[in-house]
Amino acid sequence: MQEGASKKQNYLSVSQFALIIFGSIVGVGVLSLPNAVVKVAHQDGWISTLIGGIYPLYIVIVANYISKKFPSDSILILSKKFFGKILGSIFNLIFATYFIFIASMVASYYTNLMRNYIMGFLTPFKIIAILFICVIYVASRGVKVIGRISEISFYFTIILLLSTVVALRDANMINISPIFGSGISSIIKGTVKSAFSYGGAEIILIIYPFLKEKNKMLVSSLISVAIGIVLYVWSVFITTYYLGPDIVSKNYWSLLLVMGSVTVSVINNYKYIFMTFWSLIAFSSMSINGYASIYILKDFRKKMEMKKIYFLIYPLLVYLAVIYGNEIGRQNISENIMPCYIIFNLLYMTAIAVFIFFKEGGKA
Repeated sequence: MQEGASKKQNYLSVSQFALIIFGSIVGVGVLSLPNAVVKVAHQDGWISTLIGGIYPLYIVIVANYISKKFPSDSILILSKKFFGKILGSIFNLIFATYFIFIASMVASYYTNLMRNYIMGFLTPFKIIAILFICVIYVASRGVKVIGRISEISFYFTIILLLSTVVALRDANMINISPIFGSGISSIIKGTVKSAFSYGGAEIILIIYPFLKEKNKMLVSSLISVAIGIVLYVWSVFITTYYLGPDIVSKNYWSLLLVMGSVTVSVINNYKYIFMTFWSLIAFSSMSINGYASIYILKDFRKKMEMKKIYFLIYPLLVYLAVIYGNEIGRQNISENIMPCYIIFNLLYMTAIAVFIFFKEGGKA
C-alpha cells in the first residue's frame, strides 16, 4: 500500500486511473449478465442494461463533486469527518466488506466456470487458495501495480468481447423483436438486475486522491464507464440476438455459447482460447477488489502491520469463495446480498455529498 513507497510513487496516470474503474465494472460477470437480465426483461434486456448504466455514471458524478472539495481525502476520511469517528469507521468497515464480497464472489464465479469447462480435476479449494495468494501479493504491491494490470486486462477485454461481432452473421432479428415488447415493468426489473452488475465502480471513491491530474478525473472516468456500459449492452444484445431469450435465460454462461460461433483458423475451439485469456480479466477484477479491501482495512487499523492484515484477509476470502458453492448457490447469494450493498453505497456516498454541500458550500 502506501507503506514503503512515497505518495509520488503511488500516483496514477490518467489511463491507469480510468482503467481501474473500468476493470472494477467489467469482469467475469459479463458472461452471465445476459442470463440474469434477459430472464426478466426478455428481448429488451439490452435496453435494461443501457438504463442500468445510470448507476456507475451517478457514482462518477458524485465522486467528482466530492473530489473537487476534498482532492486529497478519500471517502474513508470524509466518512469519519462527517459521521464521527465511531459511526464513520463502522460505515467504512461495511464498505470494506463490500469489496471483500465482490472479490470472493468473482473467485467463486471463476472457479465454477473453469471447473465446468477446463479444470474439473481440481477441487474448488485448491483453485481458490492459489488465486488469492496471487491476488494478495499483487494487492500488496500498491495501486500502481493494480493500474498496470488493469491496463493490460483492458485490451484483452476489448478484443475478446468484440470478437463476438462475427455472431451477427447467424443472428435472427426475431430474437430481439419487438423492441419494448416485454413491457415497461419488465424493462424496469431488468434495469435493477443490470445495475447490480455495475457494482465495483465505487472504487473511484477510494482511488481519486492517487490521481495526479485531477482536472482530468471527470472526463477519464466518464469515458471508462461509458466503454463499460457499451460492452455490457453489446454482450446482452449479441447474446439475445444470436440465441434468443428462451435459450439465454436457461444458461449460466450464455455469452460462452456465442463464443462457440467464433471460428479462427488453426484454432479448433475458440471458446477455450477465450476462457484462457479471460482468466487475466478475472484476476484483474479480483486484484482490484482485493486491493480496495486491504486499503480500507489498513485505514481502519492504522497501527496494525500489513502482514497481519494479509494473514487475516486471506483465509476470510478463501472461506467465503468456497462456501458460496456451485453456480446456483452462488447466484442466489449474490441476488440476495448485492442489492443491500448497492443501497448502502448509494446512501453512503450521497449522504457525504449532501454533508459537503451544506457544510462546505454548494459550489464545486
